[in-house]
Amino acid sequence: MFDANPAKITITASYAFFPLTQAEIVALQQELKIFGNERGMKGLVLIAPEGINSTVCGTTDAIAEWKVRMRILKNDIVFKDSHAERLVFRRWSVKMKPELITLKQPGIEPTGKHHHLTPHEWKRMMERDDVVIVDTRNWFEVAIGKFRNAIDPTIRCFQDFPDAIKASSIPKEKTVMLYCTGGIRCEKAVLTMEAQGYTNVYQLEGGILAYMEQYPHDAFEGECFVFDHRVALDQELQPSTTYHLCKQCGDPATKTACKSCTKKAEQADQLVRRG
Repeated sequence: MFDANPAKITITASYAFFPLTQAEIVALQQELKIFGNERGMKGLVLIAPEGINSTVCGTTDAIAEWKVRMRILKNDIVFKDSHAERLVFRRWSVKMKPELITLKQPGIEPTGKHHHLTPHEWKRMMERDDVVIVDTRNWFEVAIGKFRNAIDPTIRCFQDFPDAIKASSIPKEKTVMLYCTGGIRCEKAVLTMEAQGYTNVYQLEGGILAYMEQYPHDAFEGECFVFDHRVALDQELQPSTTYHLCKQCGDPATKTACKSCTKKAEQADQLVRRG
């Protein structure tokens, strides 16, 4: 029986790259749909020929069982945990996708750990003067929080990342440090930059979530955007008390509506008054 006690809600994010056939994908989708529904879990699971990516929530027992099942798929899969007073997704969804993170770049195929830096190694490397830190997330995520001195490519979606790098003035010989929320976008971002001729590109293992777990109130400034009802996590990996979703467009906002929707509403109101 599902225990809905809000004090026991755990959220865990994880991903793993490993090959799956279409038949395996279909079978796994059906199995995981039943798995989550039987345990009262909520969240989003993506399955693709290149592996699995998920952010799910549920009771402590349900998440413990989920981790056991995921480790059968990939025994070294890493989980990033956080907690909330209520379920942070409305439904349980298991979807089949062509890619776990859409890039549409042939040949960019992660196979495992590649130039990963632990949070400790990342912290030490940030102190160097010869490095460039690049945020691989979308512009609205960066607006909520980012690493100190990091470059924001101001992309709308991850597919824009390759062109943003081509248009940048980052020297090919520079040591580049990439980061994202949990690490999965960087798996492809590193390979993308190497394909463009960069030779010293590294990624933060476990992403912002892993770094703030070890070093809260440190080099990451602001809060970390997440794709669920919490909107963002503070430095203690607790649900944000500052941000919520704009009731008009769904973008992050600090008030009832975001700045863009507030401005549009004010302009519309002015037109009505003039008319």
